[in-house]
Amino acid sequence: MRAGLTALAVFALTACAMPVADLPPSLETVRVLRNQDVPPMALGPFTAASKEVGRSIAIRLGVLKPPKGRNFAEFLGATFETELKAAGKLDPASPLQLGGVLTESRASEDIKKGGGSLGARITLSRGGRPVFAKDYHVETKWHSDFIGAIAIEEAYQQYNALYAALVRQVLSDPEFVTAAKQ
Repeated sequence: MRAGLTALAVFALTACAMPVADLPPSLETVRVLRNQDVPPMALGPFTAASKEVGRSIAIRLGVLKPPKGRNFAEFLGATFETELKAAGKLDPASPLQLGGVLTESRASEDIKKGGGSLGARITLSRGGRPVFAKDYHVETKWHSDFIGAIAIEEAYQQYNALYAALVRQVLSDPEFVTAAKQ
């Protein structure tokens, strides 16, 4: 009995701080970028609206941290970079520059249900002149397991998927595409 409790405590401690996984490119987003004929663009800064938004997410006894020591705003920028690069639409020399401010980063989880949301103000500038700015928001809900280790892992995966969803929402937005093409 004591050995089982010790093993459970060790597992719980190792699961307490876990970095979010880097996201692979999404075939759906790459297809959207190519079909919309979005021009190549450079990436500008991605910042957090506040320190609380960009740091970490607490879920039960676990803490989700950004990968490689970055904050979550930079992780959003890295997700845009992954998608643009996979579609051949990333050009650091482009006069068109995409940037953003992470305005919301939330996950909650209890014994029966979980939910998360992500929000950002996305901007486009051309030659240093702003041509587009819009707020975007995505959210998700999921069934939560009673067992903490399972529930925490599911919450991490669901929260992580919000980044790809937000990037896809931005890059497929007709207003964004029109501004990028002008």
